[in-house]
Amino acid sequence: MTRSDAASPGRSVVAVLLVGVLLVAALPIAGGAAAGDRGGPAEDTSHGSVGPESLDGDGSAPAADGDRGFEPHQVDDEDAIRLRNELFATDEAGTVGVETRVTIPDRVTEFRVTLLSANDAAVEADGFVPADDAAPGETSWEWDGQTATPSLTYAMDANETVEEAGPLGARGSYRFVDTGEWALVRTPRTSAGWSYTGQYDGQVRLTRENAVDGEGAASQAIAFLGPHEERVREAGGQRYRLIVPAAADAEATPEEVFGVFESASTALQVGARDETVFAVAAPTDGVEWGVRGLQLGDTDLWVRDAEPAGTASDVWTHEYVHTRQAYGTEASGRWLTEASATYYAALFALDRGAVDFEAFEETLARGERDPDASAVLADPDTWGRDPDYTKGALVAGEIDRRLRVATDGSASLATVLRDLNAASEPVTNRDVLDAIEAAAAEGADDETAAAIRAEAERLTTTREATETWDREAHAEAFGETPARVGYALPDDGVRATGEYRDRSVASDPVELVAGETLALAVDVTNTGGVAGEYDLALTVDGEVVDSRNSSVDAGAATTEEFEHAFAEPGEYVVRVAGERLPVVVSEPAPPSVRGVSTDADRVTAGESVRVTATVGNDATLPAGSDIEFRVGGETVATAPVRLDADGQDTIARTVALGESDGSGGLGADRNATVTVVGPINEASTTVTVEGEDPPGGATDDGTPGFGPVVAVAAFVVAAGLFGRRAGRGP
Repeated sequence: MTRSDAASPGRSVVAVLLVGVLLVAALPIAGGAAAGDRGGPAEDTSHGSVGPESLDGDGSAPAADGDRGFEPHQVDDEDAIRLRNELFATDEAGTVGVETRVTIPDRVTEFRVTLLSANDAAVEADGFVPADDAAPGETSWEWDGQTATPSLTYAMDANETVEEAGPLGARGSYRFVDTGEWALVRTPRTSAGWSYTGQYDGQVRLTRENAVDGEGAASQAIAFLGPHEERVREAGGQRYRLIVPAAADAEATPEEVFGVFESASTALQVGARDETVFAVAAPTDGVEWGVRGLQLGDTDLWVRDAEPAGTASDVWTHEYVHTRQAYGTEASGRWLTEASATYYAALFALDRGAVDFEAFEETLARGERDPDASAVLADPDTWGRDPDYTKGALVAGEIDRRLRVATDGSASLATVLRDLNAASEPVTNRDVLDAIEAAAAEGADDETAAAIRAEAERLTTTREATETWDREAHAEAFGETPARVGYALPDDGVRATGEYRDRSVASDPVELVAGETLALAVDVTNTGGVAGEYDLALTVDGEVVDSRNSSVDAGAATTEEFEHAFAEPGEYVVRVAGERLPVVVSEPAPPSVRGVSTDADRVTAGESVRVTATVGNDATLPAGSDIEFRVGGETVATAPVRLDADGQDTIARTVALGESDGSGGLGADRNATVTVVGPINEASTTVTVEGEDPPGGATDDGTPGFGPVVAVAAFVVAAGLFGRRAGRGP
């Protein structure tokens, strides 16, 4: 076993008087960290014990039975036994090292600890000796009575698998794992007992702490070892610690996770709100998890990094709800644990407007289908699959709906859970029914309360099922569903407009040329039950360049349009309605000359000829340039070429052929060569010019004419300055 650094030496030896007896209790595994008998009064001697402090549930929730768990106690510093588990990476795959160090106050006379997580490897002891009376398979150690800060260093198995994981199961098998690069593990479990001197009113208690030596974070029940970022938010009356490993590629942002935690904390008025919630985004790269999420102990949980936050089957909310379930259950009441977590995940998403009623309804409707619909919720022996997640969620919702209607909203399923959270013993289905009837009686008459109980009993103790309620029934019980305004870019919602084209373009990236405009259409829909407001902003490189705000009626839709012109080449980032669009702006490509023709091959001097050039674009970007018509080396006209990718067009100008320098007349059958020259390629044709020409002359578009020449060359050239702006006219 290798650790990153040596353990610190213990403090000086303290002599104590050994008085009394030692009691060691290893309590049964429960839904949280279990606390044992903490001792009682004696004349001169007291004793105490605690059970295992890191205990788990069934794959995604607390276990069905047991106490709420170990909680810190207010004790004087001098009277506190401090047990600290420090985890560290080892060279052996699949294991994590642990140093369990105990600080023992002077009043303690005997102390014993049992390591419930140590594997078969050797234990290095400092100030502890093996217990002679340890049970078979048990690793128990007794304090030597002299070392003030004794310690045990050992390895524990990190990997833990599961075969059946229920509806929240994933394709793999791991619940905890050490990958070598990082590890997500349960914290070490120990039980301890001790004796001390003094009266009961000054009893000695034990406090526990888990930590990671090196990079990592630990809480009561879960620890992460490896590079990570810790995000913290205080909201909803709680403090949330979110561990985001460097190896994670989180689908949900920390803000989204904190948002669902806060909304659930506020909505779930059931008591049992712990001060801190510890959550880890479990990396999925290279790990086949057996569950999508897991809640352990009182307030610790992990959720796969691939899980979004805020859906109707949101695992983040599901696991958070488990942290608010302080009750344990007998087998008959077990169904409510997963049922309420599944139901509330869907309800809270609907209440926030994160999902529409159809998604909420679809989630609960799973409970209408066999074989789950035919299971008896109060009898797990009838469960073929996991009806507590499906039929149970539907039944929990139906009970919630009936309570709200009967009491005009003064009672709900939360009232039932608050009652159960106060129970000192594991609850049965009968206890659940009693709590339902008591909740109904808060705002309804006895007959109505009894009827609601009877319906709940029918749905939980028989194979009969119920159906999901419709939108009208939901509005009656819960109020209208809130506005749910959503945004989307339609298939043709990203367009390039301008001189070159007016059509939809690809969005990753958007490719434009300088001078083009990006036109965006955003569809705004409201699938909620009431009108909702929206506020849209178009930003370019983080700067708001346009905005829209208005409202949209329930069930209605509208479209908002944005435009932004890009004058300069470069790379930009455009954001709108939650979409990120990279935009690349380039200079236009040069067009090519593919041919030239005239409308006549023989003219009389002084007449005009129509010259037509065929131009094309072989590039994937639009092409643009100003075309110049030249005769005898002089520019007589210009025309812009604007072509879409792979486009082709014709450009025409009328040119009069006439007297060139006044030196004499033009003889018959003289040939004029008409040539078109572009940035790419050139083409030419010949026109025969006959007879005398009057001085001067002009084209029909204002171009000066030309006198008689022996050979007149009419040139059409594309401007060679490719960087010239595309907006120039003829």
